Amino acid sequence: MRTTKIIKRFYGVQGVLDEYRRQEFYKIGNTGFMALFCYTLISNVIVFVIVSLDNYKHVQDILICYMSINILFLTYGICGYVLIATRRRHLLENEVLDIQSQKLHLKFLATRQGIFLDYSSIYLMY
Repeated sequence: MRTTKIIKRFYGVQGVLDEYRRQEFYKIGNTGFMALFCYTLISNVIVFVIVSLDNYKHVQDILICYMSINILFLTYGICGYVLIATRRRHLLENEVLDIQSQKLHLKFLATRQGIFLDYSSIYLMY
C-alpha cells in the first residue's frame, strides 16, 4: 500500500496503478538505477585519479566540479530518461470519462499543495 503511493507520487500517475504499469515502472526504475550505478563507479574512479595526479592541490575545485556534473547528470540524464520512457510507453495516459470531475480534483490537489508549500516556506523562514 505504501509503495503504491510512493510509485504513484514519483511517476505522477493519476488513478489506478495496475499490474502492467507497476511492472513497467519497475523496469524503468531498474534501468535508471543501473545507469546511475555505472556512472557513479566510473566517475568516482576518474575523480580519484585526477585528485591523486594533482597531488591534492586543487581538491576543493575538483570536488565542486564533480558535484556539479553529478547533479546535472542526475537531473538531465536519469530524470530525463524516466520522463521520456514513461511517455513513450504511454504509462501516464488515463482513460478519462468525466473531464469536469478530473479538473475539479486537480484544482483541489493544486490548491492543497500550494497552501502546504506556503505554510512550510513561512515556517522555514522563522
